[in-house]
Amino acid sequence: MPRTIMSRHLSSKSIGGLNLIVLAGILGACNQKPPEPPALKPAPAAADTSENSVTIESGRGSFEIIDAAKPWPDDAPADVPRYSFGTIRKIIRTETPEGSSWDMAIDRLPEHALRDYEVALKAKGFETTSMIVAEQEGDRGSVTGIKGPFTVVLIGSGGSMSLSIIQKQ
Repeated sequence: MPRTIMSRHLSSKSIGGLNLIVLAGILGACNQKPPEPPALKPAPAAADTSENSVTIESGRGSFEIIDAAKPWPDDAPADVPRYSFGTIRKIIRTETPEGSSWDMAIDRLPEHALRDYEVALKAKGFETTSMIVAEQEGDRGSVTGIKGPFTVVLIGSGGSMSLSIIQKQ
């Protein structure tokens, strides 16, 4: 009789040990990380890079970003008055079948830059609408000018502003 008890005791130990091994394997498998997906490579785009600018060509047009202080875009329409206040620090030039645009970021503005540019737009024959609020750090608000195929939008506050020129085809 002692032999039967010992045999059962040995079998239960073996099955218990086997259960622990299976359980450890299952838990280990659950803790595994999934394989990493292959790295995606960016699609090549037609681009012309130089020191301070990049041009991107697409099926609908082109975009040029100029990241340098410039006095005025070389190819801006002559009908639009040159913005001579502050420093133009970035220009984004866009050409599409619908038209062209020049978007500029401008810093270091004098106190009445919005009002002064509205006067310059009117002198060039633009019809303007504006909302300008005088503040301690300078004018804040917007000026919009329209003349023929050109729309000029100036939005500014606290010594910096954006100027957009849109030319419809």
